[in-house]
Formats: sequence, structure tokens, C-alpha cells
Amino acid sequence: MALSPLLPEHRPLLERYLAPLASPLSAYSFAAHALWRDHFNFYWTIDQDHFLLFAEYDRFLYMPLPPLGAPDPKIVADCFDEMDRRNRSEGISRIENIAEADLPYYQKWGLKVEPKAPEYLYPREALADLKGDRYKSQRWGCNRFEKRYRPIDRPYHPSDRDKARGLFQKWAKLRAARSSDPFYRGLLEDSAPLHARALAESESLGLTGRVVEVSGEIVGYTFGFPLNRETFCVAIEVADPTLPGAASFLFRNFCRALGPYIWINTMDD
Repeated sequence: MALSPLLPEHRPLLERYLAPLASPLSAYSFAAHALWRDHFNFYWTIDQDHFLLFAEYDRFLYMPLPPLGAPDPKIVADCFDEMDRRNRSEGISRIENIAEADLPYYQKWGLKVEPKAPEYLYPREALADLKGDRYKSQRWGCNRFEKRYRPIDRPYHPSDRDKARGLFQKWAKLRAARSSDPFYRGLLEDSAPLHARALAESESLGLTGRVVEVSGEIVGYTFGFPLNRETFCVAIEVADPTLPGAASFLFRNFCRALGPYIWINTMDD
């Protein structure tokens, strides 16, 4: 296969193949992959009107999405042939994020299917209102934060980038100090370029962002992207951990600003 690097200008093409699926899974979006370009190389091609997306890491190749198009055993077989040709071990070759409705096709074709970690969908209205005992602590946190700090909540602007990057550095440093687990600290390090891309490339990635200000300083920022007409995915969230209630206020107000959507996807929660 002749694979081409996935670039921001390919976003409309990928979204044209994603739109008919209307999937609520975060992987069915351009931003979910493009944000990780510092850790993965993404490649694509079109084969018999199927959009094929591949991700490469440590010279290994896999598919973060199934072939986008009508189910076709030959296309799937060709994809595995391409992955097996490049990978040193066939066990690495895989297709991720297959829709549950399509599982019978892959099982019928003799492929092994295993579940992934789930993603969580919440009613947007419940997260925006925080009514009832279930959300008592979050509601209390928001009320305390508002009363004490008189925050300003508004859309993200590119001019906020430097202050937001400073907040991320503070947040990551405090988080790392709370844990000696090398895996957890590695995740924090891996997230740094992802946040940098979101802050610098939000428009080209199709991200919607909001910030929270206190006394002219940014104490929280968040980004997400639409998955379909009903579902919005909240992908990134950073709030000053020294300000109690800041995270709850940031998340609640983001959900309030997403009025047209019914569901909020919080990924792995």
C-alpha cells in the first residue's frame, strides 16, 4: 500500500468518511489521533472507497480505526497483510475500535476479537445542572469556588496559550510530586506535547476550548470535539489543584456551554 502522512489538511477527507457512522466513540474523530502526532506517526490511504488509517510506533504498525466503508473481508485481509509485512511479530498487527454492530463480520472472517476499556457517556444536562445527591460534592465545590474566587469562564483564545502552558507546567509538577509511580509520571510526560498541540492548534484540529480566569490568571482550561450531532467528547482538562472546586467549575461550565449536545463522552473517565 502507498501510505501518506496524515496532516491537518486531510481532516475534511477523514471526516467525510466518519460522518455517516455517527459514532459516539472518541476514536472516530480527527482530533483524537492528530493530538498524538508527537508519539505516533499516522498514515492513510484510500482503497476501493475505504479510508484506511494506520498508526506507527517503534516501527510497529496497527490500525486505530477499522476500514471506513462497507464491511469487506478482502479490504481487512489486505490491511493485515500490510501490517504483517511491516511488523516483526504478527501479534502486533491489529484493528482497534470496531463498532459493536460490526463484530459478527470480523468473527465470521475468523479474526480474534477482544474488548477494550469502555468509554463513558453522561447526559449533558445532568452534568450541567449537578442536581441531586449524586453530584452533591461537585455542586458544593462549584459553589465554594465561585463564592471565594469570583471566576470568569469564557471561550479559549490563542492569546491564552502562554498562560495556559504555565498552568500545565504547574499542574504536572504538583501531580508528579504526589506519586512516585514511574508509569504515572511517564503518562504525565507523554501528555505534555498533547496539551501543547491543543493549545497551539485548536482551530486546525477542530477543538472547542474554554478557560477559567481568576484575577487575570488562567486557572483552568479544557478542550473537546464533537463526535456527532448528539455527542461531544471532553478530551483535555487541567485545573489548578491548589484551588478547591476549580476542576468541578471548569467541567460543569463547559457542559453548560455545549447546549445543543445530549451526551458527553468523557473517554475512560
